[in-house]
Parts: sequence; C-alpha cells; structure tokens
Amino acid sequence: MFLVRGHDSFWKPIAFRTKRGIVWLVFITILLWTVSAWGGLVPGFSGKKSMTSQPDAGMILIAEGPFMMGSSREDIEWIVRTFHSASREWYQDETPAQEIYLNKYYIDRLEVSNSKYKQYMQATGKNAPKYWDNSRFNKPDQPVVGVNFQEAMEYCLWAGKRLPSEAEWEKAARGEDSRRFPWGNEPDPTRANVLGLKDQHRYTSSTGNYLKGKSPYGVMDMAGNVWEWTSAWYQPYQNSKHENEMFGQTLKVVRGGSWNSNMDLARTAVRGKALPKQQQSYIGFRCVLQP
Repeated sequence: MFLVRGHDSFWKPIAFRTKRGIVWLVFITILLWTVSAWGGLVPGFSGKKSMTSQPDAGMILIAEGPFMMGSSREDIEWIVRTFHSASREWYQDETPAQEIYLNKYYIDRLEVSNSKYKQYMQATGKNAPKYWDNSRFNKPDQPVVGVNFQEAMEYCLWAGKRLPSEAEWEKAARGEDSRRFPWGNEPDPTRANVLGLKDQHRYTSSTGNYLKGKSPYGVMDMAGNVWEWTSAWYQPYQNSKHENEMFGQTLKVVRGGSWNSNMDLARTAVRGKALPKQQQSYIGFRCVLQP
C-alpha cells in the first residue's frame, strides 16, 4: 500500500500516454511485486510470519501474553551459590530481567530428528549434514546435529516455519512463572540429557525421552540433549549495562544446553553462542510458526 500511495501522483499523468508508458508501468508493477514476494523469504527473522498459518500435529500453541525473560541479580547470586561458579560475569548477558509480551505462536514439541531431516533431504536433494554417518548420533529418533545456522533455517522454511527468536524460545521453555529449568527451579540431572552419568546417556538421546523434564507447555528437551539455533544475533538485551566484546553480528544465539553441558548451562535463561557456520555434534534446532 505504501508503494502504491507514494507513487500515485507520479504515475497518473503518464500512465496512459503511450504504449511505451503502459509497458513501462507493467514492468515496474511486476518488478515491485517480485521484490515484495522475495522479501517474504529473506531470512532476517525475529518476528516475521511463516509462509503458512497451519501448524502440524507436532506443534504446541504458546498463548499470547507476557512473561519474564532473562535473569535478575537474585537469580545470578543463586547460580553462583548453587553451582559454585567462579565468576558472575559469565551470566551477565542474561540481564536485566524484563517483561516481554509475545503474540501467540506454535513451536515444535520435539527437536528436529534425523528421520524428519531425512525426509527433507529426500524432498530437496540437500546433502547430509556432518555426523550423519556417525553411529553415536544418527539413529532415526535422535535429534539431527551437525547442521549450521543456514541449514537449520532452510529446513524450517521448507517446512513452512522459521527459527524461533530468543524470546519465543525462552517463553516456551520457562512459561510465565520465571522458572529456572523447564520443570521448576531446582536442578535435576535425571530430567534432562546433560553432562554426567545420571541421565543414562553419554551422547544425544531420543527426542522427547525425558517426560519429567517437559516445559509448562509440554515442550520437550528444552534443557539438554542439543543446543538449539535461534534467529537472534548475540546482542545485549534492551537496557543492559553489560559490555561484551563478542556482542555484534558475528555470533548467533543457541539455547538450552546439550548432552555435553553442565547443569548450569541447561537453565532456561542461558544464552549460548556459536558462529553461524559451525557444525557441531551438540547443536540442533526446532522450528516455530506464527499464524
């Protein structure tokens, strides 16, 4: 509408003067329509709508409304005390805690599995990701790993979805009561696939394996198993006073911790980071859809 309104006074005097004018008008119209269509596919996601508004059966609705995102000073003191952390600075990028309001959206209940990714490869002819032939990570129901940011984003687009923003990911993980872990406020290594032997898995587990670790909405594996790509660059939060030389548009935020993470990194507010081209055995993803 803006383009039509903004150019109306320019086109009226000349639109029908000559055949050449008509051809030129048609050309410009088609060009603008094409650019607009392409723009809907540009991967600058934060809150852009997906190409479809129909969630599949494997998605969970996250209701419209506010939630508290990030960590307060009290939260950080609890982290340092509970996990005997050597530095408070490690967690300052989670501050300040602030209320965020989100429209409703859908999120995958499970991390994207190898079987789902195989369907994508068969449909598109895409190459297999790193670790595809590694028996530690390539069972059909294990989360796909070894995908970089671009590959994860392209899968979500193919599925008619997109990668989640940090806020969308965190709300789905912690709910509206600011819980530190998807299941509550106390660490429990039996409820997530994290570093150690108590969870019975040395590497990735099947997606959805830890029923007692689900989030308030029923989303699975939001703590441990694999870190998950988000659409966000690693930037300071609004009103943050924390300075970090890594802030900028170099690193993408990953969330949730992994099978190779300690329990303090499996918290709902933790902000991991990775280069977009990284292909790691501890990074996977899930998708969202905003109707």
